[in-house]
Amino acid sequence: MSTAKILIADDGLVIRTVVSRKLTEAGYEVATACNGQEAIDKINSEPFDLLLLDIYMPVLNGIEALRQLRQSYTQIQLPVIMATAKDEEAQVVSCFDDGANDFVAKPINFPILFARIETQLKLKRATEELERLK
Repeated sequence: MSTAKILIADDGLVIRTVVSRKLTEAGYEVATACNGQEAIDKINSEPFDLLLLDIYMPVLNGIEALRQLRQSYTQIQLPVIMATAKDEEAQVVSCFDDGANDFVAKPINFPILFARIETQLKLKRATEELERLK
């Protein structure tokens, strides 16, 4: 795994805590937000390499947060992996239309989450390197 700064946005304290711990143990720098508005505020004030974003949250849900973020950040600048309960997967299709890069189902399978994170980070780095070489 590589060093990267990841923001976890989820209204569930247990989810935020467990995912944050697992990602930190894997060598990532991690910050958390408890709703979409807090996530946007953090992203606009400091750089993140990736956002893990829950769909259903109070104040501002993940879908609205994603739509707002895509007005300022491309899928390469800020990869977003949506997190959703298994019975909400139909909602994921509209998230892809709104600019999500990928999704993971809850309860989270950590080997799958790590693989999806690394895939998005590798794509981000490769694209940034190609842009730098132009």
